[in-house]
Amino acid sequence: MDREERDADAWGGERDQPTPLTEVLAFLEASVETLCVVDWAEHEAEALAAAVGRVEVVARRLGACGARATAELAALHRLKGRSAGGVAAMLAEKLGLAKGTVHGRIEAGGRQATPAGRAAAVGEITGEHERIIAKAVSGLPGTMGGDAKLRFAEELTQFARSAAPADLRAEAARRVAALCPDRGRGREEHQERQRAARLGAVRSDGTSTLTMTLTPRARALVERALCDFGGPGGAMECEPGTDDRTPEQRAHDALVHQWALGSTVDPARPKGIATIIVRVTPEQLEDPTALVRTDAGTQLSVRQAVSLAGAMPWFVSLLRDGREELHRIDVDAHPDRRLASAIQRLVLYAAHGRCTFPGCSAPARRSQFHHVRQWSRGGPTTVANGALCCPVHHGFVGDGPAGWKTVVNPASPGLCRWLPPGVDRLTDV
Repeated sequence: MDREERDADAWGGERDQPTPLTEVLAFLEASVETLCVVDWAEHEAEALAAAVGRVEVVARRLGACGARATAELAALHRLKGRSAGGVAAMLAEKLGLAKGTVHGRIEAGGRQATPAGRAAAVGEITGEHERIIAKAVSGLPGTMGGDAKLRFAEELTQFARSAAPADLRAEAARRVAALCPDRGRGREEHQERQRAARLGAVRSDGTSTLTMTLTPRARALVERALCDFGGPGGAMECEPGTDDRTPEQRAHDALVHQWALGSTVDPARPKGIATIIVRVTPEQLEDPTALVRTDAGTQLSVRQAVSLAGAMPWFVSLLRDGREELHRIDVDAHPDRRLASAIQRLVLYAAHGRCTFPGCSAPARRSQFHHVRQWSRGGPTTVANGALCCPVHHGFVGDGPAGWKTVVNPASPGLCRWLPPGVDRLTDV
């Protein structure tokens, strides 16, 4: 017995005889009720995967049926003289939905004769796919023929069968831009007008929000930062497999790390006395957990303030005889000492975070302070002449034929340049 015969038997009648709507809905409700009490934990992964796929198709088809029914109901109300907005408002109140949601269902129900509408009705694509295609088709110029628009819709529908909504949206935009090149002339100007960034107020827990509308260039830069530093272990020191941050937390840390690098090494950055001012007492400087404030009012710990400083100059605000004075904190106050101070190590940790040997990912906590210009040859103990090296690569440095050399990088203090054996000048690399 095939599927159609089983369906006919289930209804207790012939297939070509219409079934009362109340009976159809009762059968549907009973089937859903039965499905809801299934113990999914008793099934194997293969059976669960098949079930998830079938339930997804059924849910899509139910959504399409609901949209068609909503559209028919709205049409009946319009025949009675109600406006489209009035019908949507009435149904929204009755169903407990947003008015825009009901509008969307009414419009989708009226598009089920289109290629995307037919695909959505049989569960091949989602309702979101169908809306994206409908919007793209509506954006085509009026001079474009009906056959061309139909082919455009069919091609996008075929693409949607194996693509996520985000990919479909990008593909639709690309195809529309190719068909309507004149529309792209003012595109960049429009994007520049839309760019925005708004820093929200500091919340009670000390966090705040940043809302941005990115231009394509800005998005590309953000994507690059996320690619470089947003993966597990990116922008922080941890053993492989121990990074328990969420993807959102990794994205946050990647952007902050990128911004910190830009503030540290960008030669075009402002050359003022201080980009960020944090007032810290001597007692607070000894306590990494002490809370301090920036000149903009942001509260952070001393440890966070140190990480902000990176390799930039440090300054402290003092009151003397009732007058405020600004003094530089000399991180390199004792260049004649052999061993680096804790504050110098902390600056290098914040600025670079790991061993500076090319390709090495050893974290800062397992690295040593290395004098780029050797201490034995008069190299001072300063941040500019310092670099982080893991014990293995620290041992690479030497005067023998197999020894590596390190050269100070003026553009990025603490991030030295490594010269392999046999290379004496940067131009030889």
